[in-house]
Amino acid sequence: MILDHIVIENFGAFRGRQEAELTTSPGRPIVLFGGMNGGGKTTLLDAIQLAFYGPRARLSNRGRGGYRDYLRDSIHRGADPGEGASITLRFRRCLDGESHSFELQRHWRLGVKGIEEGLRVLRDGLPDDILTEHWDETIASFLPVGIAHLFFFDGEQIKDLADGGHAAEIIGTGINSLLGVDLLERLSADLRVFERGVRKEQDQRDEDPVRQQIVQAEGEAAQIDRELERIALAEGAKVNEASRAAKVLRDLEERFQSAGGDLYLRHAELEAAQTDLERQKTQAEEELRELIAGPIPLGLVTELLATVAEQARHETRIRHARILDAALAERDQALMEALEGEHLDSEVQQRIASLLAADRLSRGGLAQESMILDADDQFPARVDHLRCVQIPQAEDRASSLTARIRSLDESLARVVSELERVPAAASIAALQRTLQEAQAAHAAKLAEIEELRARRAMLLSQQKVVMERIDRLGLRALDSELEQDEHARMLKHSARVRETLGRLRSRIVGRHTETIESLMLESFRSLLRKTDLVRDLRIDPATFAPTLTGNDGKPLPFDRLSAGERQLLATAMLWGLARASGRPIPTIIDTPLGRLDSSHRRNLVERYFPQVSHQVILLSTDEEIVGSYYEAIEPYVTTTYLLAPVACGRTEILTGYFLREREVPKSPAASGV
Repeated sequence: MILDHIVIENFGAFRGRQEAELTTSPGRPIVLFGGMNGGGKTTLLDAIQLAFYGPRARLSNRGRGGYRDYLRDSIHRGADPGEGASITLRFRRCLDGESHSFELQRHWRLGVKGIEEGLRVLRDGLPDDILTEHWDETIASFLPVGIAHLFFFDGEQIKDLADGGHAAEIIGTGINSLLGVDLLERLSADLRVFERGVRKEQDQRDEDPVRQQIVQAEGEAAQIDRELERIALAEGAKVNEASRAAKVLRDLEERFQSAGGDLYLRHAELEAAQTDLERQKTQAEEELRELIAGPIPLGLVTELLATVAEQARHETRIRHARILDAALAERDQALMEALEGEHLDSEVQQRIASLLAADRLSRGGLAQESMILDADDQFPARVDHLRCVQIPQAEDRASSLTARIRSLDESLARVVSELERVPAAASIAALQRTLQEAQAAHAAKLAEIEELRARRAMLLSQQKVVMERIDRLGLRALDSELEQDEHARMLKHSARVRETLGRLRSRIVGRHTETIESLMLESFRSLLRKTDLVRDLRIDPATFAPTLTGNDGKPLPFDRLSAGERQLLATAMLWGLARASGRPIPTIIDTPLGRLDSSHRRNLVERYFPQVSHQVILLSTDEEIVGSYYEAIEPYVTTTYLLAPVACGRTEILTGYFLREREVPKSPAASGV
């Protein structure tokens, strides 16, 4: 199954119509949603489950309230309850070897009689009334609600598993739903009710012999059981061989690494890093030379520059004094010429001339001084700007460049040192070929194991057909026996069926638990590089309690593992159960790294998310898949979205992710979604 598109209208934190394209590209199985806490990530997960399962969905905040109460409360507070809310989910799945598209339209509104809900199913673009009427049976046939938590889960579920307290309950629920054991238990309870009713019956009838057919069918079932046991033994031997091949592979990998294999593989990367560092250093040195050729040397004579600026300002005052002296002389001459026309007494004129000359003399002392620089009036300001602004800025920049050059020198020295330790190709080629041969041998063993498991899956399918035939024959035999001795024989065979159901339950759980244990352990070792930390993992078929065995062969309690290792183990358990289901279902994870420490986050980012399913939808906070984790997962991401709060209690789905330097989130409508 592949999820293609989701449209949410007025549901939870999403106001109006919000939509996202979920289809992934080949080799890029991940769709990444980013959002702050409370921004609508869990609401998006709830929307998908609500679309699939309706009242049977396991929703985050439903609690013990009624389903219709939940629907009423989930309508966005800013929307009209009469308009209501809706979820539209488009997906594809294969039926009889052909791909078909489906569209679920689940909508509800507040009417005069309370919440009115409607469901409409389209197949290949056309309404399908049969699918709409029987949707609950249809979804249960390929994704029962009992195993949905193996594919749609959040950090709380991982926490419960990691703490160990609820591990048996969660594993038991998954195995029972996965193997159909819960149906056997319900059938056994129904038989007890049936027996109580039979005891009230007293009629006797003739017997119709059908036991021979039942014996023949049971013989076929027994033959299938023996073949399954043989395959289980063969698989155990192959698993041991694969384990030995894996050990040889790990030893060769360690030798390859000790011989400098990692450096050899990173040779081109190191050379590129060296070239880049040298380029950066050259640029920094060139900029430093330009600064040295500019104003920096003048920093040695800042006091002299201050003296020059003061001298220039003094000469400006001299220049102004000379202008004033010339103006006064011109004024005095004009005044004396005017007085001569008035025929004043010569003594008075002489006295006025003396007074004017004395005034010019008192004002003209500064004008007599000489000028050295003879610069313009703006020259002092330019010298002050050079001394107080340009030179300090250049010195600061030179200091920054000097520190950067030192840092680049150190980085360059480290890279050169690693390049010097890169082994020659001739010295490591033979070891690399041996390593590749070991990898091929290990892969071949794994392929043989998968072949055995495919054979076992086929036998299990045959076993199911035979058991269904036995059930049908049993009903016929029951009818025949009822006709002869309805009272006694019905009770006898009902009790026998219950006993058979009990044995069948034990056999089914015991037979399949081994496979699930192997898948869980394999998943755990895939996530955790310490492949020798846990030697074995067992699940009690009766209680479903998991038990770990350490490398020393002794029981390994959960609390002996670190918090990060426990959470990786919990993730591996869910992964193993999902793999055991054999169903091609997308995986949706809310808060995927929230409860992991940084030392174990990269394991999930690099080893789990790209491989857990053909389609993975991650709902991350701004403290999870960011930085180096985002860079590591980006090659596997088809689309990113940001759940952005645009107002109080309102979230929009935008294309993009948490803001980085060249990104601005856009609405899906603006980007063509």
